[in-house]
Amino acid sequence: MDRTGSAHRDQYAPGHAPSEIERLIEQGRWFGDLTERLFRDAGMVPGMSVLDVGCGAGDVSFLALSLVGSGGKVIGVDRAPEPVAVAASRAAAAGLANVEFIAGDIAELTLPQPVDFVVGRLVLMYLPDPTSVVRHLRTLVKDGGVLAFHEFDILGATSEPPCPLFETTVERIRQTFAKAGFGVRTGLLLGRIFEGAGLAAPTMTLSSRVERGFDAKIYRQLAGITRAMLPMITRTEVATAESVDVDTLETRLREEAVGLDATLVAPPLIGAWARN
Repeated sequence: MDRTGSAHRDQYAPGHAPSEIERLIEQGRWFGDLTERLFRDAGMVPGMSVLDVGCGAGDVSFLALSLVGSGGKVIGVDRAPEPVAVAASRAAAAGLANVEFIAGDIAELTLPQPVDFVVGRLVLMYLPDPTSVVRHLRTLVKDGGVLAFHEFDILGATSEPPCPLFETTVERIRQTFAKAGFGVRTGLLLGRIFEGAGLAAPTMTLSSRVERGFDAKIYRQLAGITRAMLPMITRTEVATAESVDVDTLETRLREEAVGLDATLVAPPLIGAWARN
């Protein structure tokens, strides 16, 4: 899952190890076109300024930069210095001059001037009071500017025909996040969050990766997040390391889905956007 911002209930569940940052980059590519569609629908165009909160390794920031172009500007903010350093290094390697990454708490962030857009993907789910954070972020957006977020509905994942291992794997993630106090259905709460922050009822969308077959990427994605969260899975007593058997999980997920000729739906991303 993408990175968090403000003071939260616990540390970001999967941690900040280099392997987790690489997983986030891969996940960012997997979700990229879904988030791009949200930003385009919300009105992001060349020349705009964008603040990406909980930016992690920078994938959403780079996506926004591709839409606002050389005449635009993107600022990525994350409270963890490790992914911020990776994002800055990626930007430097690509020769991108109009994107900046800073470490900071989005609940207390100030900017020298307001931006056209505030965006975030998989960030509000980690916050104990996302409404208050969105209310603060409104102060960083121009009048008529836009706030747009993409958040999970983890309970929306499914398989047809039912795949027991797939369903068990998703349920372990759901239970672990719930026990840690993170939002497992934050996507469905976005309307309430926006309105509670003083915004109009947002325009909302739902999108997901739907995959099948031997080469589907969902097996690697689920195994990757499970590996990253394994310490928390065991600590919260959702499952033992032996029962998860993470080293073989990707292979077993693939064998099950292919053997059942199943279609798998990843946890949907619910998007919401509204004008300030």
